[in-house]
Amino acid sequence: MKRNAFFQLIHRDHATYFKSYPAVDGGSPITVEDVKFYMEKKRFDDIDINLLKQFAEEAAKEQNAYLKIADKSFLPENEFPVITVDPMKYYAKIRLYPNSNMGARLSEQDILMLLEQQGIQYGILEKNIQMMLRARLYCTDILVAQAKMPLHGKSAEIIYHFNLDKTNKPAVSENGQVDFHKLDMIEPVEEGQLLATLIPADLGTPGTDVSGNTLKPKKVNQLKLKHGKNIHLSEDALEMYSDVSGNVTCVDGTVFVSDCYEVPADVGPSTGDIDYDGSVKVKGNVLTGYTVKAAGDIYVSGAVEGATLISEGKIVLNRGVQGMGKAVLEAKGDVISNFIESSNVSAGGKIITDAILHSDVVAKDEIEVNGKRGLIAGGSIRSAQRIETKTAGSSMGTVTELEVGIDPQTVDRYHEIEETMEELAEEKEVLVQNVEVLTKRYKAKGSLEPEKLQQLMQHKERMDSIEQQMDELTEEYDKLEVELEECSGNGRIVVRDIAYTGVKITISNISNYLHSEVHHSTFVRDGADIRIRGI
Repeated sequence: MKRNAFFQLIHRDHATYFKSYPAVDGGSPITVEDVKFYMEKKRFDDIDINLLKQFAEEAAKEQNAYLKIADKSFLPENEFPVITVDPMKYYAKIRLYPNSNMGARLSEQDILMLLEQQGIQYGILEKNIQMMLRARLYCTDILVAQAKMPLHGKSAEIIYHFNLDKTNKPAVSENGQVDFHKLDMIEPVEEGQLLATLIPADLGTPGTDVSGNTLKPKKVNQLKLKHGKNIHLSEDALEMYSDVSGNVTCVDGTVFVSDCYEVPADVGPSTGDIDYDGSVKVKGNVLTGYTVKAAGDIYVSGAVEGATLISEGKIVLNRGVQGMGKAVLEAKGDVISNFIESSNVSAGGKIITDAILHSDVVAKDEIEVNGKRGLIAGGSIRSAQRIETKTAGSSMGTVTELEVGIDPQTVDRYHEIEETMEELAEEKEVLVQNVEVLTKRYKAKGSLEPEKLQQLMQHKERMDSIEQQMDELTEEYDKLEVELEECSGNGRIVVRDIAYTGVKITISNISNYLHSEVHHSTFVRDGADIRIRGI
């Protein structure tokens, strides 16, 4: 059996010595550090370190080396165990030092009692303790207790059985012309088709450290299948199926399936407004003043004038929108349009177009303006991630604002809450004054007319309601404030050809106006500055 070299205190002729014993079968030699450590623990008088080095060197050469450490005989020393516990309490080890030639040995029960005193009560390896004592494995770290490690689980996983990677980008010819008739964006689905499978989370199995404390497995993410209408789950909620034939989309982890309603001509006087629980396809135009709302996608083959389009999925306009300052487009998914002019457009996904003129445009994802014209001129363009265009602004100095790095919807909601809280505070102040007046009247007269008493009760109920609203809004406001403060500033603006003077660049609340033309550049945030880098 392999055994490390060790040393022993010897009491002889009224003096005290260290005696060495050689290593066996490739064990480690005696070290000066080990001898010094033992002496410090036993509080022996200091001894010249050079003598200890000499003793260690001689012990490595001879079967038994001696070092006289005192001209007197100390009291006998029993076997001396040093217990070390891992900081995480994953294991405990004993390094045993021999008893002096007149000292006593320890029993297994002695060792177990010492471990208990150190708070070690789980995973004790009694066979290792027995072997250590029987074989006299001195100056050797012996594992005497070991934790039961937790079995880590696995986060839940959702497998989608349809194509999530649709490009949602129109085909572009060699001359840069965008073909909005060829869109890779529709994912068909059949009734009864399996859409997604949930593999539940494995929570793992707890363990126990050597002190008997529970070792928790790593946290895992729990998921569930989320869906809209026209979809059902299996009894165990692990499979998702389509109830209808149509097209499927996935927005922020929620699956939607919708069938499609076709309008053969214009949306106008002959149709009135359209509100459909599915997708809507308009083969003609959408005229000024009319509204199309869809629980699915909206496709318009013609042009959109000063109309309102609201979609729970995508909005696709083959001929674009000439909004005349009245058009409003809102989509939870992407917005794809030949051009966008004088309109208000917001998208929960991307916005892809050939040109944006004098419009307010907001996208949670990227805004890509890379068609034949690739032009952004006038208005405010905001994206949480990236804006890319060929040309920004114009030679006439058209006021054009490009902003990235913060989710525009988060910013808008943040300011909306500020305004709402201010309005509620003003309303509460008026109510407080009215309540004070009515209360004074009640105290003065001892009663109030029935209508005044009812009015007083209504005011108090409204004040309570405002307090509750203020608490809820304050909680949401604080969360949004943290999100805005933690903004990473990784958004970027890419202008492939030219950015004209007068363009305002904003990245995560840091703004710069361009005072000269910039060509072929990417704008990124660097600390408190905006840097311009070549493409």
